[in-house]
Amino acid sequence: MTTATITTRMARRPPAGDKAAAAAFRPKGNGGDRLLALLQLTNASFPTGAFTHSCGFETWIYDGVVTDWREAERRCRDWLRHGIATCDAVAVVQSYRAALDGDAETLVDLDVRLGALKLARETRAASVMTGKALLAACRDIFELEGMRRYQAMMSEGRCEGHHAVIYGVAGAGLALGETETVTSYLWSGFSNLVAVAQRLTPLGQVDAQRIITAAGPLIDECVAIARTRTPDRMCSTYAALDAAAMRHERLATRLCIS
Repeated sequence: MTTATITTRMARRPPAGDKAAAAAFRPKGNGGDRLLALLQLTNASFPTGAFTHSCGFETWIYDGVVTDWREAERRCRDWLRHGIATCDAVAVVQSYRAALDGDAETLVDLDVRLGALKLARETRAASVMTGKALLAACRDIFELEGMRRYQAMMSEGRCEGHHAVIYGVAGAGLALGETETVTSYLWSGFSNLVAVAQRLTPLGQVDAQRIITAAGPLIDECVAIARTRTPDRMCSTYAALDAAAMRHERLATRLCIS
């Protein structure tokens, strides 16, 4: 199944929560064209700090496990399929739907689940760090009311603010389609990780872009997985990377935060 065969715009369902909550999370306009907003959101210069996180890959590179572009590509693809498609990407889809419904309780539940599934301390902290940065940027740049509502929930201690959940809320607030939202999340995450590998291994710009281009069918597959998996089946099965992420903070030298 490809993104072309999946409906790009989900139907607006009646709000599951109260009317005020639904109004807070629903889009009120993004100050510009949807495509331009999407391009801005996924631009490498958008202030989330994602480019400073290696998700544990720096440990593999430090240990000499990843030494060339072929191994970097294989492991980046494994990360996307086994670490993100069944976990963070599911949270993006479910939070997008919950935001359209004004269902704050589901957003809280997704945030808690996602935090529990991130076993490495640095990985968990990175998810919250980039999530808070994304929230602040979307609140101040696009003036999304849903971001203010979510920030209030965080201030109340109801959730931490994981990146994937906030990304789904942002997609709904910017009036993007569900498929557009999760596809852009997977693409930007994958391209950011390839960029990390490019900085730390002998990987040229052209080869890096070839890796990203070749990942198109895999991203389509991951989109289909994320859109059909329920929150109770969220999981991450890339244990080797979890172990590498746990060791990252003890490296003698580090260029990345996680």
